[in-house]
Amino acid sequence: MIRLLVLQAIGADNLGMKLSVWAKREGIGYQTAWQMFKGGKLPLPSHQLATGTIIVEDAPAGPNGAALYARVSSHDQKKDLEAQLGRLAAYAMSRRLNVVGNGI
Repeated sequence: MIRLLVLQAIGADNLGMKLSVWAKREGIGYQTAWQMFKGGKLPLPSHQLATGTIIVEDAPAGPNGAALYARVSSHDQKKDLEAQLGRLAAYAMSRRLNVVGNGI
């Protein structure tokens, strides 16, 4: 199994997202997110526009990076594991991503 987790920086021109979009991304219901906003318990800065739309600001962007993860079924496939990590690292480098970690 090969997985590559890509962490992309968001541009500085990002002004945030609607509360409904944020709630869906976080896997919670809109009503729950709305109650969190009203109670001042959202984990990110947020504000309400004059139209009533609630905007949640995105977390500050960090550097572009990738975490590499590979695994095999048994110990005698260790060479395959090293080859998988090599392919993942090459892919990350071709996309100019920093490798911020790897997991085996």
